[in-house]
Amino acid sequence: MKKKQGQHEDDLNFWQPASDMLSALLLVLMLVILLLGLYLVHIPEEDQPDPFPGDAYDDGGGELGTETPLPTPFIWVPDGWDGGGGDWTPIPTPSVTPTVTVSPTPDAGNGGGDGHGEGDVPDEGIKSAVYVMLIDGETDRTVKESGVLFELYGQNHALQVLNSYYPERIAYRSYETTEAGTFYLPEKLFEGAYELHEMTEPEGYDMGPNLAFVVDEMYDWPEPYVVRFPVYPSRNVIRVQMTDAETGLGIPGGTFQVIAADNIITADGTLRYRTGQTVGEIVCDETGFGESEEIYLGQYLLRQRDIPPYYAGLTEDIEATVEKKASVAPETLLIASRRTRIRLTVTDELYEGRAIANAAFQVFAGGVLVNEEARTNGFGVLTLDSLDKGVTYRFRQVSAPGNYRIASQEITAAVAADGRIQGEAETEIALTNRMIRVAVGVTDEYSGAQVPGVKLTLYGNDGNLIRSWTSAGAAQTFEELTPGSYYLVKDGDGESRYPITVYDTAEVQAANIHATYVLRYVAMGGAGLAALGAGIGAAVILRRRKKKAGPQK
Repeated sequence: MKKKQGQHEDDLNFWQPASDMLSALLLVLMLVILLLGLYLVHIPEEDQPDPFPGDAYDDGGGELGTETPLPTPFIWVPDGWDGGGGDWTPIPTPSVTPTVTVSPTPDAGNGGGDGHGEGDVPDEGIKSAVYVMLIDGETDRTVKESGVLFELYGQNHALQVLNSYYPERIAYRSYETTEAGTFYLPEKLFEGAYELHEMTEPEGYDMGPNLAFVVDEMYDWPEPYVVRFPVYPSRNVIRVQMTDAETGLGIPGGTFQVIAADNIITADGTLRYRTGQTVGEIVCDETGFGESEEIYLGQYLLRQRDIPPYYAGLTEDIEATVEKKASVAPETLLIASRRTRIRLTVTDELYEGRAIANAAFQVFAGGVLVNEEARTNGFGVLTLDSLDKGVTYRFRQVSAPGNYRIASQEITAAVAADGRIQGEAETEIALTNRMIRVAVGVTDEYSGAQVPGVKLTLYGNDGNLIRSWTSAGAAQTFEELTPGSYYLVKDGDGESRYPITVYDTAEVQAANIHATYVLRYVAMGGAGLAALGAGIGAAVILRRRKKKAGPQK
């Protein structure tokens, strides 16, 4: 009985099924953990969340913003690929070399994609690290300016949003240059055609057109695919308008040299023009308008080379600034020029404010008579403003109005090669004409007063009668006399002659004869006293009569 019972216990072992079930569960759990680990090691890009609107987003709890700087590229190295545990490993930044075009293709045996080393990894196709350099399209040198923004487009002009993953995941819709004028795209690009679109331009440069490039080979971070984005320095023109300083009308015939006021250096460090270098010229048309060729932005001087006919040249250079092109044409510099002008003013020598009109002059240019009879206007001014440069002009008076005597001296004015007279655009020459004025009268030798009622006659030295008159208590003025000798006859007494000499002088000459009239003065005084006494007597008699009559009732 005992033996049979023992045999039955060996056939019925209840612990064996439980052990087998537990082992199966452990195997299933280990498989789930393994699959979960593999999933965490590589998350497919299509499973990543869509970025928020804007240039960048942070799905790790950080702040959103558009000024997030591009971090140094990192790559995930899984467990076992480099003999150690998996980790994010920074990728070395390639040196900025303006002459780099395209780096050589890495060894295809490295496995491609983001991985390093050997191993059995999925084939993701061609993916390349991309390094962008902003270069001057004329010199091929790097434009070292930070903050220049770009966008990346793929097929069908689709905006490419790229990500960086360390220390937290950030998505980028735009990319900006560093101080070196370069930037990495934050992750590798798949094989295909792309376009870089410039959103802002460097200082002094124009916006560049979209740049197309193709990724068809694998490039890794140490030796990335280099995209060189060319931009071209901004240029513009200088516009001028020459006008008459008085009328404002355009004047033709002027030209200007365009000279660099300072060293003109673009952002790539290239010296375009040196200080004082002539970089172009401006030729004015028949309306006085002129425009330079397009030149680099900066400060310039305009130096007049050809001066319009009959105008004075400018004494100073004109400052001009070439600025970046805008929606409107650059401002036109107005250059007002003054005509070369000689103003000849003729006045009375004695009375300075009295202008002499209709005074006639001969005008000579060099030794050639160019105007036989140029006359002063009603203000006593003769103006010449069609004067040639490098010529000396002479003025000779040939006639004067009325009793004025013409000026004996010639007047000269030399016009220099720059159209100026002694450094000025205009010169004024003052000239006077003289009239001989003689005041003739009779004065008392004691009082010096003019004696009225005396008959006087003026004769020339040749005996010709000039004028007869009776004095009226003031001297008689003569303006037509010429210098020489004359004589006066008083009260018709031809035996008594009073000689007078007239001089060539501007002052009024007094020619008086002296006489004694004491008896006339006594008689005149007595008559005056008698009249005064008669008036007093009449007044006394009238007063007495009034007293006798008494008061009236």
